[in-house]
Amino acid sequence: MSLLFHRGWRCILFFVVAAATIYFLYRVREVLYAFGFGGVTAYILYRPVKALENKGLKRVQAIVVIYTLSLACLGVLSYWMVPAAVAELGDLKNIYPLCVEDIQRLLTQMDGMPKPERLQIFIDDNLLRLEAGIYNALQNFIDTWYHLLSRLLALIFAPILAFYILCDWEKISDAALNLLPPGSRMQVRTLYQQVDRIMVEFIKGYFLIAVTVGLLTGVWAALLGVPFPLVIGVVAGITNLVPYFGPILGGLPAIALAWTVSLRLAALMAAGILVIQQLDANLFTPRIIGRKLGMHPLTVIFALLAGGTLFGLWGIILALPAAAVLKVVLRWAHLKIVG
Repeated sequence: MSLLFHRGWRCILFFVVAAATIYFLYRVREVLYAFGFGGVTAYILYRPVKALENKGLKRVQAIVVIYTLSLACLGVLSYWMVPAAVAELGDLKNIYPLCVEDIQRLLTQMDGMPKPERLQIFIDDNLLRLEAGIYNALQNFIDTWYHLLSRLLALIFAPILAFYILCDWEKISDAALNLLPPGSRMQVRTLYQQVDRIMVEFIKGYFLIAVTVGLLTGVWAALLGVPFPLVIGVVAGITNLVPYFGPILGGLPAIALAWTVSLRLAALMAAGILVIQQLDANLFTPRIIGRKLGMHPLTVIFALLAGGTLFGLWGIILALPAAAVLKVVLRWAHLKIVG
């Protein structure tokens, strides 16, 4: 009886401590963002650091070399791209009033055309919906940047925290494993290695595809003579990180800029984007990501739709890696149960 009473109190104490810990982490969640960004940065840089360490450098020296190379690459890209991008954006500001005038002229011509009464009501209703949609999109865009700026301090501290995490990567990993029962540590380590291998391949393939799509889109825009090819390529590469919906988000500005020159140029730009996205969907992604993750296309589509429904844009972005990790975990759990 006393043994059961003792175990009951231990369970109650465990749940109280767990609830208090969760509440505390929730209250300091803004601080956790910095550690989260730092952990992701450390995870991405660990392999290059380890490779240099295997070449004979000490851990701290390897980290300093990687940080220096990263800053140098960022500086070179900024030196080459920022002035050109700023110049193109300045020219884009001059084109904006002309685009507004063209739209207003088109709307005036449409208002002057004789239309049935029901058709006019239909057009007015959809224009109101379009206006509301544009307003909501702009509001969400501003809110997103506001949240990013509010976490700017976390982004600034992330490289510093990543430095300390990289210095003690093995110690932190061993400390986390020591929290588990001794009999399950080796199994959890094996599971982590499988998940880690999937994530590394996914990250490398994901960014390689984004860079390839952005480069092809920018080059095609430059060959056609579309204004601001650098901005078009950068936007296409960044938006391509959002599966399925990203190509649409990146293609619309490119087509709109081509339309400011001529309708024929806009059609050629749209055709080029369509070809590039078909190459991405049928060649790049299946070869680089699909084979690595071993996921059926229907599973990929379901994961993206489910992620978007549950968690919005972030759900779409994180759907594929989460599904790949879940697949590995479920396979491991199945082998444990069957075995």
